[in-house]
Amino acid sequence: MTGQMDACPPVAGGASFLHDARRADPDRFFCALFVPSAARMAAMVLIAFNHECTRAVATPASWAVAGPMAGLIRLQWWRDVLESGNAQRHDTAVALLDLLDRGMVRRETLEGIIMARECELDGLPDRAAWQASMLDGAGGVQVAMAQAAGFTESTLLSRIRLMGGIYGVGALVRYLPAVLRAGRCPLPEDALAHVGLTRDSLRTGQATPAQIASLRDGLRQQGREWLDMVREGPRLPRAALATGLPAVLGLRDMRGRVDGDGSASPRGVGDRLAVMGALLRGWV
Repeated sequence: MTGQMDACPPVAGGASFLHDARRADPDRFFCALFVPSAARMAAMVLIAFNHECTRAVATPASWAVAGPMAGLIRLQWWRDVLESGNAQRHDTAVALLDLLDRGMVRRETLEGIIMARECELDGLPDRAAWQASMLDGAGGVQVAMAQAAGFTESTLLSRIRLMGGIYGVGALVRYLPAVLRAGRCPLPEDALAHVGLTRDSLRTGQATPAQIASLRDGLRQQGREWLDMVREGPRLPRAALATGLPAVLGLRDMRGRVDGDGSASPRGVGDRLAVMGALLRGWV
């Protein structure tokens, strides 16, 4: 399935992408070390691209002045890159377009990652909109890695998408206070209203510990539902499972203890062993 990829030339600036991916997204970086070798550097480029998209929505300083506009402009730049094929000498854009030119990822998958962040900036009115955003964003990153590894079957990619969504949910459970301090509001407005919050009150730090705890409970419930859907199907091929390994960390985050100040314990050996154990078992 990945034989043709073995003959593909390496991504330019590979060592730099390894360093940047490890610094920007250590969870996905570690899990990407287990994807098929022919797709590994593509995974690092995708991590860098996702980091750029996430940075666009973390704009606390500019939000009070321009609202979502600054982030939308940055995301539109990435849309223009995909549409025009002009990387404008941006290293990540150059490498991303190279993946597209080589047929390793699908453009609509990358556009979905961008759209997920745009929707977050515009506001997620209800659970359905939030689910779509999570599965296109966090889920889309893992789908793109699966595509880079040579997987094209829609049912398989749908399960990988759910696994990416599980990681996204777990990351929100783990890092929610820090995400909010960064100026982001990646939660549906109906869920906020249910606990007596609005986007603005959440973004300005007016949420109480009890409200944050209630939001985390809702996230955990969604993660469990997506896990049940993943487990309904047969075992994934090991190489495909490798592209969804961040779900293992997401599950640990959903189940893990959160300290009184809302923070979580640092990643450790147990997290790494859990990822490797899931790959050895062939199951999450």
